Amino acid sequence: MQVLVCVKQILDPEIPPRQFEVDRGSKKAVPGGAALVISPFDANAVEIALQLKSREKDCTVTALTLGGEASGKVLRHVLAMGCDEAVQLADPIFEGLDSSGTAKAIAAGIRKKGPVDFVLCGRQAGDWDMGQVGCLVAEELSLPCVTSVSRAEVKDGRLRLRREAEKGEEILEAAIPLLATVTSSSLNQPRYPTAIGIVKAGRKKIPVWSAQDLGIADKLIRLVEVEDLFIPRQERQVRMIEGEDGPAKGTALAHALLEMKIL
Repeated sequence: MQVLVCVKQILDPEIPPRQFEVDRGSKKAVPGGAALVISPFDANAVEIALQLKSREKDCTVTALTLGGEASGKVLRHVLAMGCDEAVQLADPIFEGLDSSGTAKAIAAGIRKKGPVDFVLCGRQAGDWDMGQVGCLVAEELSLPCVTSVSRAEVKDGRLRLRREAEKGEEILEAAIPLLATVTSSSLNQPRYPTAIGIVKAGRKKIPVWSAQDLGIADKLIRLVEVEDLFIPRQERQVRMIEGEDGPAKGTALAHALLEMKIL
């Protein structure tokens, strides 16, 4: 069984807000001293793939990412977790792609990789949080798509998927090939890379494919343009409410709220 997981490297979403900076000129977040990590839902997707690998014979897990040179770090990380192979899509043309363009490039990478039985994507990226790429990749590849999956297993040659529902869980069965987007769950908490896994990951060769290699250099268009990216600033004013006792302060507060037309 050939399983492919799409992963993305992002700024650590747990950094303090005061350390988060944006370059309005380039319309990008500034890395600064913040760590670069795998997008959280993508890590859950990798864990589901590795669980399948541990249960199924002849199961190969490949990780694929789209990004610049620094994105190789996330691929080394998932290789250390237990993925068998990794592929990087890197080209200046990929810079600033919207969800549609990103999906086209990833789908082209999957086609070049060869026949794939099961594609896994995180429910949404931890930076832009749009939640569109996974479903768009499925559309590009003409694959059925199941969203918010928390666990997957193979039964009688079909995929058995556990999916979150409004009142509990749903269990779905689907034919292969299939694409699923993954949500976080107690069933798919990412494992830590092992020491020997880190050593082996450092020795593996990771092919890097450009837009020309994928045959899409003249096929990528941007349907969405980011006009501005900034951190919203909120002005705060403090007004002290005076009074001799509680009732007097309550009355003064009510008058102040009326003046502000809040009440």
